[in-house]
Amino acid sequence: MDEKRDPAAASPRKKERNAVETKRRILEAAAAEFAAKGFDGTRLGSIARTAEVQQALIQRYFVDKDGLHAEVVRGGLTAMTEDAWALLSQMDAPIANRKGKKRRGPAELRAVAEAFVDLLLRFFVTNGAFLSILRHEARRDADGAGARKIVADDVAPVFDAIVARLDEMRARGEVRKDVDARHLVLSCVAMIAFPFQEEPFVASIWPVDCHRPEHLAERKKHVVEMILARVLP
Repeated sequence: MDEKRDPAAASPRKKERNAVETKRRILEAAAAEFAAKGFDGTRLGSIARTAEVQQALIQRYFVDKDGLHAEVVRGGLTAMTEDAWALLSQMDAPIANRKGKKRRGPAELRAVAEAFVDLLLRFFVTNGAFLSILRHEARRDADGAGARKIVADDVAPVFDAIVARLDEMRARGEVRKDVDARHLVLSCVAMIAFPFQEEPFVASIWPVDCHRPEHLAERKKHVVEMILARVLP
């Protein structure tokens, strides 16, 4: 006769799925709380109620509020940094012209510019809470610890790597000799970021939904054309 299975005994796979879902709810609730109230104003009890979990589970998974805060910030950066390293691989790929020299032409440069703008648009469209958290951090900690340090640790190497690739492209004559790579990358980020970081101001002078797909497509095209106008020899 078959043994009766205890319905209360969950399989390891089910427990794992439940843990993943619980962490997701906690991180989602925490991101909203940190964005609205900042680190100092956020309470683990409030996050637990929103996520519908016991507060002890938060401490089990993330130890304390600092650990949870750091995980929220890293999660906001993960997709962007992964896409950025993929873009760097694209920039590293050799391209041969008709004479056999490894040099990119306008079509290849356009593809790189479009990929970079796509990456930034996806990040700023989907990470409003993360941007609010950074603003809170800037007011809370002028020394650059906390979220700002995580951004520096995770994003600064990507920034430096993109700048290095652009400098190499300039040395090969693929982009104009007078291009300052650091200013160029920073200007690209600013062009994409500003409408999302300052939505009330933008709405007051141009009442448009900056999240609307049609507007995003127009914005992408405009920024890409500005980049190419600056870099093409």
